[in-house]
Amino acid sequence: QQSVISRLGAALSPWHRYTLAAERQMFADPRLKAVICISELVRNDIRRFYGVPDEKLHVIYNGIDLDRYHPGLAAEHRQDFRSSHGIPADAPLFIYVGSGFERKGVGPLLTALAQASNPHTHLLVVGADKHLTRYQQQAIRLGLGSRVVFTGGIKDVRPAYGAADAFVLPTLYEPLSNAVLEALACGLPCIVSDHCGAAELITPGRNGQVCDALAIGALAQHLDSLAAPGVARGMRDAARDAVSHLGLAAMSAKLLALYRSLL
Repeated sequence: QQSVISRLGAALSPWHRYTLAAERQMFADPRLKAVICISELVRNDIRRFYGVPDEKLHVIYNGIDLDRYHPGLAAEHRQDFRSSHGIPADAPLFIYVGSGFERKGVGPLLTALAQASNPHTHLLVVGADKHLTRYQQQAIRLGLGSRVVFTGGIKDVRPAYGAADAFVLPTLYEPLSNAVLEALACGLPCIVSDHCGAAELITPGRNGQVCDALAIGALAQHLDSLAAPGVARGMRDAARDAVSHLGLAAMSAKLLALYRSLL
């Protein structure tokens, strides 16, 4: 959760104020023909805050390389990646991927993991953050030092996806999240917040769970639910199916169709 000082600083920032003014001017311009929104969340926000008519708002999700991200990564990388990072072969493993730990909920996630009842659940935090040490210290204070692995930035995150059982992103706000798309494509059920655009792809209990970003108790329960024997594995096919229509070719076709309609 952002501190009061952080929120006040953002509100008073000259760059923030300039950006908001530029956005208002752009969306109000009569020459505007269409806005590509990467989720329903984004479309609803633009309609609500800027009053852009529905007919100008077009939802086209980001495309995902379904050949690069796939469930077969588990067979390729699970054993070796876990072994090299000291993660037990049979431990339930959640993966978080992303920078900007404060906005994306790493702090609340660590607290939820400490409250979860399964003492064997592990967490893999993949991503760079200038306050990384703060979160490492939080994990130690919570008694999670042996169950949370901070990898820093990784050039190729696919082996990490292959090692995991499920994905988690309790973000305060995220227009979509390519990481969630990648995780789903890899067959990982996802726990996401209701202010993440990718929540639109999650059917609770079928391919993941959705909760408020700051609902620590609910997040802990979802971690326990997906960590139960066989639960995450039973959702793998549904996770993959959720993004099977979001290949790169499909995204390109939708973009081309929109551009042609505007000519």
